[in-house]
Amino acid sequence: MKIIDAHTHLGQWGYPFNVETNADKLIALMNEFNVEKSFCSYIDNMLVEDAVKKYPGRIIGQAWEDPYKGQEAIDDLRYHVKELGFKSMKLHPLINGFLPYDPMVFPLIEEARSLNIPVFMHSGHAPYSLPWQIAQLAEDFPDVRFVMVHMGHGHGIYIQAALDVAKKLPNVYLETSGMPMANKIKEAFDTLGDDRVMYGSDIPFHDPSVELQRMKVAGLTDAQMQKLLYDNAANFC
Repeated sequence: MKIIDAHTHLGQWGYPFNVETNADKLIALMNEFNVEKSFCSYIDNMLVEDAVKKYPGRIIGQAWEDPYKGQEAIDDLRYHVKELGFKSMKLHPLINGFLPYDPMVFPLIEEARSLNIPVFMHSGHAPYSLPWQIAQLAEDFPDVRFVMVHMGHGHGIYIQAALDVAKKLPNVYLETSGMPMANKIKEAFDTLGDDRVMYGSDIPFHDPSVELQRMKVAGLTDAQMQKLLYDNAANFC
């Protein structure tokens, strides 16, 4: 089965992560695990620009934007989508240090709405990226698609909160990387339907062999696995 990875990164990530990768290493991992395309972001969009140019059609650009940059971030998002073909925006409240529902975020979301692109947002870490906080933003922009990456991450309460938020808000989608509970993937399919959960690895923070094994033991049907590993992310390409 071909795979689309909804969550990868390039670049060097120092303390406390101490991981790194580049476009060639990413493609090598993609080839090893039969991944057709990967959504990819980095704090410096220029690194992703180079990767997209080197591997067109395989590395799908996500524009990482910092709302503290105001109009500069809006212009940068528009440029990367309209001129370079990037397919989504990445927001990281934890690394960039903002609350998802801070009004300074709204102009970027309005631009994403105008461009008709989804917004991928890190979730699962206090104090800046809890599912309830993302829900406040998603409620204010019901016509924008939000992908809650990590679907709450490693904390059981946050994982359940991600599911509860997605049940209430049909514009919230879930991505699986780093979320340790395989049964919650099955629960997400059972409660949200088959179209709102997508596989991601979070390379280089996690290894695809581990992430994919969790998908295999989640108890999904073959048709649901097709949705999880390929079809649902394909709708965002």
